[in-house]
Amino acid sequence: MKEFFGYDHMMAEYYEKMSNHTLPLLSWEFYGEHHASLEIYKDDLTALKKITKNWNFERDYQKEFVEEQSVIVITNPDLKIVYASKNIEKLNGFSPDEVVGNSPKMFQGEDTCVETSSKVRSAVSKGVPFEVSLLNYRKDKTPYVCIIKGFPVLNKRGKLINYIAFEKVA
Repeated sequence: MKEFFGYDHMMAEYYEKMSNHTLPLLSWEFYGEHHASLEIYKDDLTALKKITKNWNFERDYQKEFVEEQSVIVITNPDLKIVYASKNIEKLNGFSPDEVVGNSPKMFQGEDTCVETSSKVRSAVSKGVPFEVSLLNYRKDKTPYVCIIKGFPVLNKRGKLINYIAFEKVA
């Protein structure tokens, strides 16, 4: 044990001179939080990779989930929901299974702006991107303002096959 005394003493002096003793621990903590958030979205990222393989549309879905905290909703050309990310339940109380097969109108209610809704319908019918702020309703009927960024999705041949929306609370 005597042979380690000199080493211990030298290391103690070295660490006393350092300005921030917790940096490595904080770095690991930050990494751990980031890793945990990625694990939450792992299933969604895997599903999106399968769904988007024939798309002529590029997006960093990991960034959308982790940094932007977006919910991802995909509809077919008839505007029936074919995919919703798992974090939709946190946004509005509906599970992905409850929304698939329905129209996004299911989130609207009596105070949803008709003008804004028609702006979205017009963009979709023209096949152009849109960004709106819309009053939607949660499953328990409480209102929330939702920022929606929607994009037409074309296949590799240029045919409209889906619409993708990135949504989050304003």
